[in-house]
Amino acid sequence: MCNTRKATYYNIFSHLFTSHSIATIIDPVKHGRKKRVITQALSEKSIAAMEEHVLTNVRRFWRLMGTGTDGENQEGWSSPKDMTRWAGYLAFDIMGDVCFSHSFEMLEKDENRYISDVLPRGVQGLNIMAHMQGLLRLRLEKVLFRSLDREMQQYQAFSKKQYDTRIEKGENISVRDVFSFLTEARDPETGEGFEMPEVVGEASLLISGGSDTTAAAITSTLFYLLHNPLALATLTRQLHDTFPNLEAIRSGPLLSQSRYLKACVDEAMRISPVVPSLLPREVQSGGIIINGTYIPSGTDIGVPHYAIHHNEDYFTGSWEYKPERWILDPRSGVTTEDVARARSAFAPFSLGPRGCAGKALAMKEIMIVVGRLVWGYEMRLVEGGSKGQGGIGKGWARDRPGELQMRDLFVGKAEGLLVEFRRRGSDERRPLVDSV
Repeated sequence: MCNTRKATYYNIFSHLFTSHSIATIIDPVKHGRKKRVITQALSEKSIAAMEEHVLTNVRRFWRLMGTGTDGENQEGWSSPKDMTRWAGYLAFDIMGDVCFSHSFEMLEKDENRYISDVLPRGVQGLNIMAHMQGLLRLRLEKVLFRSLDREMQQYQAFSKKQYDTRIEKGENISVRDVFSFLTEARDPETGEGFEMPEVVGEASLLISGGSDTTAAAITSTLFYLLHNPLALATLTRQLHDTFPNLEAIRSGPLLSQSRYLKACVDEAMRISPVVPSLLPREVQSGGIIINGTYIPSGTDIGVPHYAIHHNEDYFTGSWEYKPERWILDPRSGVTTEDVARARSAFAPFSLGPRGCAGKALAMKEIMIVVGRLVWGYEMRLVEGGSKGQGGIGKGWARDRPGELQMRDLFVGKAEGLLVEFRRRGSDERRPLVDSV
């Protein structure tokens, strides 16, 4: 957006974390330098080298979805799984391994699961204080947000323990991680890399920024597939026609060519964006005119992703889950212009120079997880359960049964999608590989 820059809203993060990361730094020159280095560390080649971290955790997660209340594999339907929580445990375990070669072990242990609650509350508190930064100058945050302050200190101690463990490992790791790539990455313009505090800070940001958002995308995709049986049946058929076995669902040409799988994920993130809010931009000297209205300098502006993604000018039937809208198909009437118009307003990871540096990694994670669940399991909502969906009496604009209900904590937070799983039978054409 012309004559605007990242708002001073983001200064709140440096107050609590002592330094800025690529997601919070305001100065465009300094951001450019960080982006160039991180782009090197998160290149397609780097992501491919780190994929085993993702697959190890996804295999464990896949197995656990088919278990009963005793934790043992079931022949029939599994015990109900709260996918808003299980997707969070998986995402944190993946990012711990990907960033520091150290899983948080949330999938199988209770010890660190509190983080999946603490971090969203922390982000919500920061979001509130960012709009009232005078509270910080008066030190009132310790009074008004006493529990938040305590929890954020707890999380900071947890984070320090993780990167201390990683530093102790040095080069003694079996699979490359973000920490090692960030240590080696260099700005192609200057040849300079990150100092160690920057490496730690950026890797830590990826854990927090890449966990809740990825978990929300997995949850929302499963929600919309389970509430739209035709889409689920279409995806199941296409996955079985494309992938010969479970282990084939990984990075590579087959995954890249799975257009309907990506469309299902994109459509879920359109209806329920992982960051529903606006990303504040501050108008610079001279002001700006938007749609005929003058906005003076110093004003924070922005449009929430949720509002953009439900603009009927770009998305006809915006409350309907229609993965087909993302795929050119003259038979169904979806034209090149239709797809281009939808793409132009689709911003789940933001757009432009400030777009999410970890987008490619996140999309691969989401597609692999959803693809393996649908390929290997029958899935159903818990009978009589309506948790997670809208309905009469749930509040203004929350009456749509087909919409996943989220709370906007800056990142989207859903609760209570209860799902049961049953393994699909294997046959000679599609042998089921269960590598755990």
